[in-house]
Amino acid sequence: MYLSRKFKIRLQRLTWIVFFWTLIGALDAMGAYALSVGDLAHNRGPANFIGFNVASAFLSSIVSGILLVFYLRDRFQMKSFGFALLISSLVLSVLNFAIFLLTHTLLLSFEYGKEALDPALLARNTALFERPYYIRILVFWSIIAFLTIITMHVNEKYCSGVLLKMILGHYHRPREEERVFMFADIKSSTEIAEKLGHIRFFNLLNDFFNDVTGAIVETRGEIYQYVGDEIVISWTMRNGLRNQNCIRCYNLMQEAILTRSSRYLDKYGLVPEFKAGLHCGLITTGEIGVIKKDIVFSGDVLNTTARIQAVCNKFRVRILMSRYLLDKLNLPPNNFDLKRVGIIELKGKKNKVELYTFQNAMYEDSYETIDIT
Repeated sequence: MYLSRKFKIRLQRLTWIVFFWTLIGALDAMGAYALSVGDLAHNRGPANFIGFNVASAFLSSIVSGILLVFYLRDRFQMKSFGFALLISSLVLSVLNFAIFLLTHTLLLSFEYGKEALDPALLARNTALFERPYYIRILVFWSIIAFLTIITMHVNEKYCSGVLLKMILGHYHRPREEERVFMFADIKSSTEIAEKLGHIRFFNLLNDFFNDVTGAIVETRGEIYQYVGDEIVISWTMRNGLRNQNCIRCYNLMQEAILTRSSRYLDKYGLVPEFKAGLHCGLITTGEIGVIKKDIVFSGDVLNTTARIQAVCNKFRVRILMSRYLLDKLNLPPNNFDLKRVGIIELKGKKNKVELYTFQNAMYEDSYETIDIT
């Protein structure tokens, strides 16, 4: 299940690369033909010229996209971003130009009725390096490859879709919106850190965060921030409530860790457990900072969610959610074994919050129902 989610995420990235590169290839070809740039534009009609460039861009996007998404990003994950950017850009640039030469050779072979390895055709292709138009092709697609890698890096830092919103000025001014939040925290992290040491514990955190990311993406969640051993996940109200995504995310995260339990045992001698608190409400979002800018959510809902998660240990449950979120989720009563924890007063809060959990999320020695009114 985890592998299929990971593959699905990468397939989505590949699809976007293919779509945008093909679109860029078409726009570039139309512009080049309109300006009569290059021999191909002079010697062929618009349909052939544009079709050739679109086909070349489409083929390049598939080959380069597969190489980037399924190999290069993993291969250089532990390297510095500058090194990965340089090597990946060079590899994709050379590959793109090689594909352009290949498609051009096949096109000439079809037009002149000669074999692709015919000396005359090979000589014609060799001469391409001396012409400004084809140097332009090399430079242009090198820039596209460079920007693609940068975009992927930014999306990985801020979550998919945030870059476009930043470009459109979505976060330039503070704005209010309703969102769902989950605070997920590794249980007994202090004891684990003392047992493993700082380096191994950091590696454990990295593995844990990597393993649960697939579940977050599949449920259309956004990783807001990492705080020590805690991960803060957010959804728009629409995405969080649809198909009970915020609850499904928790279940899929549990499943991802369980699936890899043997690897954790072999590597660290333990399987990390985590607890989660969920709540929703109105927040203010916007870009903040001068020297280091960041996108920040601000509002009482975050404090409440953090405190809901903090009382999981007190009531010996793995997950707690507010009644306010529960009412909006409209969970089918026959499909979820809900348990009411009670109405409790959270630290620093004037209003009391009613909390719920699930029977299968309660530890065996916990009470069936803990009611504090």
